[in-house]
Amino acid sequence: MKLEWRPVSIGDGPPISTSLTLSEAKALRRLAKGKVVLEVGSAYGFSTVTMAQVAGHVDAVDPHIALNSLNQIIHNLSQYPGTADKVTLKLNYSEDVLPWLQDDSYDLAFIDGDHAEMWAAHDIQHALRLVRPGGVIAVHDYGEDTCPAVQGVCDALLPDGTLTDTLWVWTKPEE
Repeated sequence: MKLEWRPVSIGDGPPISTSLTLSEAKALRRLAKGKVVLEVGSAYGFSTVTMAQVAGHVDAVDPHIALNSLNQIIHNLSQYPGTADKVTLKLNYSEDVLPWLQDDSYDLAFIDGDHAEMWAAHDIQHALRLVRPGGVIAVHDYGEDTCPAVQGVCDALLPDGTLTDTLWVWTKPEE
């Protein structure tokens, strides 16, 4: 499957560029409802806004360098009332942020950062530590043609997940 970037509106709000499918966005929204969320890779903020509209809080980790997207995510958060107050932008690379976050701090980790095997594995390994027992790790771009490493890393580290389009969803066992 090849996902294309395109502008998508959330409800009546202005469009935000994303490669998430509508099914993936709906799944993220359901998973984030009332939860404390870690997002790795926010780009222009479509997933950030989608989750922040229903989440308790979202920590969004992204240096916003690759896409030069910082001004755009700030603008997009301002266009969707109530979302900016629920989001903490952590403006750095995941390798500089995730090691310092407290274990079992999150109900949901959404991983959509660097898709190279090394970095996908890094982000998922930290998510395994950061998500509470019974929490969920959702990884974008599983089986996506331009991100072949993501599927192998998910299969190795998060076996028996479920798939919605290219969103791999895995629940951490209760202790």
